[in-house]
Amino acid sequence: MKRWWASLALVLGSAAPAHAQLSITNLLLAQAGERLYTTPRDRVAIYDQLNASYAQDRWSGGLRFETERTSDDSPLGGRLASYDAVTQRWVEWRDEHTRLRVGQFETILGRGLVHRSFELPGVVYDESGTRTRFAASRDVDGVLAEGSVGALSLRAFAGRPTDATVSPATEAQGASRYQGVLQGGQAQLTLPRDVRTGLTFSRFAFGDAPDLHLGSGFLGADLATLTGLPQVALPAYVEFAKQDADFADGWRLRRGDDAPHALYASLGVLWGRYSLIAEAKDYSGFRLGTNDPPALVREHSWNLLNRNTHLLDAEGEEGVLLELAGPVGPWVSGVANLSRADGKPGVRRLFFEERFIELSVAPPAADSWELRAYSASGLDTWDFITDRHAFGFAATSRLPHALSAEAAYERQRVVRTGFFGPSLGHEDQAVTLSVTRAGWGTAGLLLTRTTDPIDRPADLFGEPTAPSAIFAGLTLAARIGPHHEVELFAGRRRGGRACVSGTCYEVQSLEGAELRVTSRL
Repeated sequence: MKRWWASLALVLGSAAPAHAQLSITNLLLAQAGERLYTTPRDRVAIYDQLNASYAQDRWSGGLRFETERTSDDSPLGGRLASYDAVTQRWVEWRDEHTRLRVGQFETILGRGLVHRSFELPGVVYDESGTRTRFAASRDVDGVLAEGSVGALSLRAFAGRPTDATVSPATEAQGASRYQGVLQGGQAQLTLPRDVRTGLTFSRFAFGDAPDLHLGSGFLGADLATLTGLPQVALPAYVEFAKQDADFADGWRLRRGDDAPHALYASLGVLWGRYSLIAEAKDYSGFRLGTNDPPALVREHSWNLLNRNTHLLDAEGEEGVLLELAGPVGPWVSGVANLSRADGKPGVRRLFFEERFIELSVAPPAADSWELRAYSASGLDTWDFITDRHAFGFAATSRLPHALSAEAAYERQRVVRTGFFGPSLGHEDQAVTLSVTRAGWGTAGLLLTRTTDPIDRPADLFGEPTAPSAIFAGLTLAARIGPHHEVELFAGRRRGGRACVSGTCYEVQSLEGAELRVTSRL
């Protein structure tokens, strides 16, 4: 660790002070309370994340420090959750055509079929086992180099990858978050009329296991530019990847179950205010831990639909996504989406389907009010859901004195089938109320009622003891001066899935209060 600090100090001290810039952000997350139906109820946990970076001319460097503390001194509730750790440190040099970074980094090859490392800014993972929280980052610790010469751009990296679900607290127990050695690269050539083609590769070595070799080829272009069609854009992209690719046999498009592969293709039609998106996927044996292929599932802003987003299983899944958006009338615009997938990652065939329609009504050339409504239906047997129907509507009104108010209602009916038991149906209802004052902040209330046995209180044998569960939470958010944002939650929060930027994670339930303070200097 000392050599990293020495390198960082040398880099930061060598640049001209006239162009120096220091940036510091801090995230404080404090909880008082406990997960639903557990004890102790007075548990207090404090998580803090400090990010600091310093830039001078072409040089920059930075680090991240994370810490977690809890009042619970039990083996799982406190001692294994607490830690203090520098979780990122990096130095970077760049000019107009070159970038070199040493330390932690995130990057992507193609569309993520071969490799994607990423970070979800502002998201904090809350691990269910060790009860610890940490930044949502799946990075690589090593060296990243990028450069371009004319129409050719190159990217290469080598380092040790981390699993985004592993807490820094594990290192305090003698384990390491970074496992194995990962190498990868990409070469892209931009041809006339903005046609882009290229190759990617990666190699992962871990212990005594055989090395994992991946490779892909991709091609992207605007078909309207190629054909000379006016007033329309037709962006198209296709990428095919496979394991153990070599130049003798590597680029044969073998797609059988005995040949691990990943195929992604997309075509868009953009004409005025109308858009049509068509995507297709075929993944087999490509759940590798260091890659992240496109999921082809719509990411919803509606509360109930977002928590029920389908999780991609690249071990065996193929499907399509179709989405049409545009005006329906002078006051009405709409979105229609169809997502379908099927696969066999294990012993049974699995299916996913979602049909979604949303309409928005608002007067033209005005922003005084807006009405939105949706209807969705489908199934997802990956999660044992054989039928799902949902609808919702929301109204937004702009009021005098820079005020705005929104009210939304959603209702969902789900049928879930277990391995051995009969099909069980449950119902979810959600009401959202919020008031916003420009320049001040927002006050919001989320009220949810569910009959899902998973979320209802239960006895020692797992049998529900109440016909339903109600969750009510009040959220207050405000900007305190130019440098601080404060958000306070109080009440009962329902746990479950949340999705952002195409990545989903688990939010733990809470009965109590949570304070979130973000500071930027």
